[in-house]
Amino acid sequence: MLDKKLSQALENLVSRGDLSQEDANKVEVEFNKTTAEDSSKRRILSEVGGYLGGLFILVALLILVGQQWKHLSRIAQFSLFLIVAILVFVASFITGKSTKSRARLAGLLGLVSAICATLSILIFRDNAQGLVPIAMLIGWLISLTAFILYRAHVGELSVAGYSIALGISGAEYFFPHFHNNPYLSALVLLAVGSTWLYLATTPFFHRGLGDAIAMATLFISGQLFFGGDLRFLAYLMDIAIAVTASWIFSKAPEWPLLVGGIAAITVGTGEFVGNTLGGSLGAALGLLTSGIVFVTGSIYSFKRSKRDTTKTITKL
Repeated sequence: MLDKKLSQALENLVSRGDLSQEDANKVEVEFNKTTAEDSSKRRILSEVGGYLGGLFILVALLILVGQQWKHLSRIAQFSLFLIVAILVFVASFITGKSTKSRARLAGLLGLVSAICATLSILIFRDNAQGLVPIAMLIGWLISLTAFILYRAHVGELSVAGYSIALGISGAEYFFPHFHNNPYLSALVLLAVGSTWLYLATTPFFHRGLGDAIAMATLFISGQLFFGGDLRFLAYLMDIAIAVTASWIFSKAPEWPLLVGGIAAITVGTGEFVGNTLGGSLGAALGLLTSGIVFVTGSIYSFKRSKRDTTKTITKL
């Protein structure tokens, strides 16, 4: 909104003929642009101030409570974490999402609330192992609620992280014989990665971040399979990741898909050839094979793009 005094001054200049209406409009546009830049800077400073203030409060609470923490009963510890979780979530709701900076800050506060609520339940985990998946479920629900409300990137990351923690803790609870089993973690990561690969295509989730989460979890899942005795599954997963990422990238180019596909086929080929032949020779052959595959795919992609462009021009 234009300043009243500046607006009056411009009107006076235009009425006296000292300034044309076109020049006055240019002054208004430039003034509004400068004001918007200053407002943006103030919002960034306010956001940074909120982060630092929250960090200082957290450190102060840790110092004040740390010395007496061991002397508090578990009920008192539970109550303290629960109160903090409620207060922080209320603070995130008050912060709101009217601007992007507010939404980011509110999303971060939602993550802190989820962590505090999780810790309040985990205090009693020694008495009941089944409380671990319950704690992860509560944290997942809070982080999901915060993401739905504010749509912040940190919210999506927290939902993905809690999904992995909930999946692993729940699977270990229902299948105790597979406790700390890498294959169980690999299957959970495979499920989460596949889910996020689909969710990234929906308008509600962030495309680039969703693809990055999917590629990272799928790649780690394959490496967990490779670390065990089922290495053939790791090879198949690397091939599937590379093919799927390339196919999706051809329709919706996002750099995480390209990086994930290259990483999967490069590492997978190197591991396969290295495990077969051994030594640096295997790694070199793996890189050579990956390079040939991607160069061939790049040439094919360029030719296909050229054909599509030619067809479009012909139709016109």
